[in-house]
Amino acid sequence: MPQANANEYFRLFFETAQEILAARNLQETLDSLVQRTVVALDIKAGGLRLIVEQNNCLEQVAAFGLSDTYLSKGALNADQSIPEVLDGKPVCIQNAYQDPRIQYPDAMRAEGINTILSVPVLAGEKVIGVLRLYSAEPRDYTDEDIEFVSALAEMGGLAIANARLYQAEGDKLASLFEEIGVDLPIPIETGEQQFEACAFLPIDPLKSLGYFRTLHEVTRAILSTLDSKQVMQLIVDKVIDIMQLKASALRLRNETTHELELIVATGLSEKFLSKGQPHTDQSISATLAGKPVLITDTANDPRLEYPVETVAEGIASILSLPIVARQRVVGVLRLYSGEKRDYSQEEITVLSALAEISGVAIMNARIYEKTRNDLSFWTATLDYMQD
Repeated sequence: MPQANANEYFRLFFETAQEILAARNLQETLDSLVQRTVVALDIKAGGLRLIVEQNNCLEQVAAFGLSDTYLSKGALNADQSIPEVLDGKPVCIQNAYQDPRIQYPDAMRAEGINTILSVPVLAGEKVIGVLRLYSAEPRDYTDEDIEFVSALAEMGGLAIANARLYQAEGDKLASLFEEIGVDLPIPIETGEQQFEACAFLPIDPLKSLGYFRTLHEVTRAILSTLDSKQVMQLIVDKVIDIMQLKASALRLRNETTHELELIVATGLSEKFLSKGQPHTDQSISATLAGKPVLITDTANDPRLEYPVETVAEGIASILSLPIVARQRVVGVLRLYSGEKRDYSQEEITVLSALAEISGVAIMNARIYEKTRNDLSFWTATLDYMQD
């Protein structure tokens, strides 16, 4: 990554994460990981290979910027083709066509590739493949560049693992419906107003790397499970730890009752939580229009639906963030401070990005749970009918 773009890690990670997580099937996830990484680093090409354990080969599953001739050059053996990567170590090779770890040096030279950066694709602690990035010119990657690419590869690995689980459940459900001669129901897209992704204001280059690391840490945590309740609890707990808050709560909107239903909370008393459900048109309503809202003094702000109870809870300031999934506001993430607190515009940008990534992760987990529950219901129903 050119030095002039050294302050772009945070923005690039957010944009890439959004596109990868929003992919609607496994192949789309694979393609998005490669293309977005190539574009982010402004390089010639990239390829993603996953390990086939039966024959110990690296199977090409996605590529961007590579010719058909190069892609058809032959299979890669995991033990011969830059094997250190499968031990979890990134490897950068300049003049790659002269390196003995390259299986097809002539093909690489003909393709106009000079430098390869190869990083492991991880799902948890397991290496499931390699992400390879190709440059036409000799290129030195900084430690921060390699950390950035490794974070993208790790995020992609977790997304791939989750997509595989989701696709497996979806395939089982489709097969079940086919068996009984019924078309699989197609989800109906909502016609609700759509919102733009969070706008990025300039971020101090000296802080961007730290913000990227924070976003990576949270993204890694919430992709570690497809249990939607666990995902949401992780979001709340992580944001309290990162921002040193008194408490935090996550609510999702109920389209029927127009209430913001509490899903998870940490640091709030049972008395405060039982005060009543906030209504979408009364409780800091601008958040539901897609805008972060900061209330620095809860004792004197008309936008609070329960001001007396809020002050009695010892909450002095609230930052209310929209949770956005596929350009729809689906809920709010609220950050509570025990003292009057201001947030910098940079902090609000980072937290808004966190909330947007969280929204996609929550919806993905809920779709997976619904598919799994539908499969369980229809399997049990058919078993009952056949008895």
